[in-house]
Amino acid sequence: LMYKLMIVDDEPEILKGISQYFPWEDLGFTVVCHLGNGKSAYDYICHHSVDVVLCDINMPVMNGLELAKTYNMKITRISKLYFSAAIQNFLMQSRRWNTM
Repeated sequence: LMYKLMIVDDEPEILKGISQYFPWEDLGFTVVCHLGNGKSAYDYICHHSVDVVLCDINMPVMNGLELAKTYNMKITRISKLYFSAAIQNFLMQSRRWNTM
């Protein structure tokens, strides 16, 4: 059983690096898409099956925390995984939105 992984980051080099650096298939994941903002990610997960979202926090249009908040209010079938260099921002907003 392979988990369906979506990778979301607004920086093309980072998006490409994360997609290609890790041996996702060896780890049990199939990368189903790469997207550049949270709004595109939200639109995708509303219409497609995804198990895990690997998402940047600071992005244009809809950031990663807004994606989590919007998603949690509508759908609950994805196990979420977030990473960010801006960990302080993530912790403060996550506590405020109670998404941790």
